[in-house]
Amino acid sequence: MDWRMKSRFFSVFEHFPFASQGHKLLQKYATGRYFELLDDETFEAYNFHVEQFAVRSTNGIAMEFGSGRNLLVPLLLSHSGARVVYCYDLTRHATLGQINNMIRQLAERLDGTWPTVSDFSELATKYRIQYVAPGDARKTHLPTGSIDMIYSTSTLEHIPEASICEILEECSRILKPDGFMSFIIDYHDHYATSDSSIGMFNFYQFSETEWKKHNPNNHYQNRLRHCDYSRIFERCGLTIQMVDAISPDWAKRDATLVSLDSTFANYELSDLQTANGFFILTKNSC
Repeated sequence: MDWRMKSRFFSVFEHFPFASQGHKLLQKYATGRYFELLDDETFEAYNFHVEQFAVRSTNGIAMEFGSGRNLLVPLLLSHSGARVVYCYDLTRHATLGQINNMIRQLAERLDGTWPTVSDFSELATKYRIQYVAPGDARKTHLPTGSIDMIYSTSTLEHIPEASICEILEECSRILKPDGFMSFIIDYHDHYATSDSSIGMFNFYQFSETEWKKHNPNNHYQNRLRHCDYSRIFERCGLTIQMVDAISPDWAKRDATLVSLDSTFANYELSDLQTANGFFILTKNSC
C-alpha cells in the first residue's frame, strides 16, 4: 500500500468509534498481518530480554509497556521462571486468537507445557501474566521498588519525547534499586514495511511541519535517533550499562539515498544509519 494512502487511512480511522476493533478486522481479512509468524530472526531479537532476565533477575518480577498483539516476550519470560509479568498497553491490542497462535508456535520451539488460554484470566493462572489494557505506563499503580525488570520492544519510537520522560519517571519509581530496564528500539520508517517503493528512512526528508501531516496518533513515529535516546535516558537519571547500535548493510545504503531535511542535517552519519538500538539501563546511585 502506498505510504501516503496508509497515513490518510490512519488519520481518518482514528476518529471512528471502535477503530481498534476495525483495524483488527482489516488485519485479519485484508492485510494478512493478524497472525504473526515467529521466524528465527524475530525469536532471536525478542529473546534479548529473556537472556538479560536470566542473567540479572532469575525468578524476578517483570513489567512490559507496549505489549502488542501476541504477548511473545511475557510468554517467554513466564517460561524462564518469572514470578509475575505485568503487561501494560494503552489499547487492548492482543486477542486470545493471536496469543494462542503464538503459544502454539512457541510449543514447537521450546520444551515444556504450553497450554492455550480460553480467556484473559487464564493468562494469570497458567502463565503468571497480568495483562493490563487499557493501562498507562505513566501511572501503573504498582508499589514503589517492586519490579526487577522493565522492558519494551519496538515501542519507544511510537511515543512523544515528553511522554517517554513521564514513563521513565514512573519506571524509576517502581524499579528495585538493583533492577534494570531492557529496551529494543526500531528506528526505521514504519511506512516502508508495507510500501516497498520507499526506503527505510523515507521520513528523513520531511520537516517537522510536513511530517505532522503523515503522522497520526494511531501510527505515530517520533523519528528520534539513537543518540537522542542516550541523551533522554541520561537526562532521566538512568545509567547506560550496555548499548548496541545495529547498522546492517541496507540501513547504511538507505540512509544515503534520501535527501535530508535540516531536522536531520546535524546528526552523525552513524546515527542516521542505525536501524535498531538495544539498551540496558539502571537507576543512578543516590
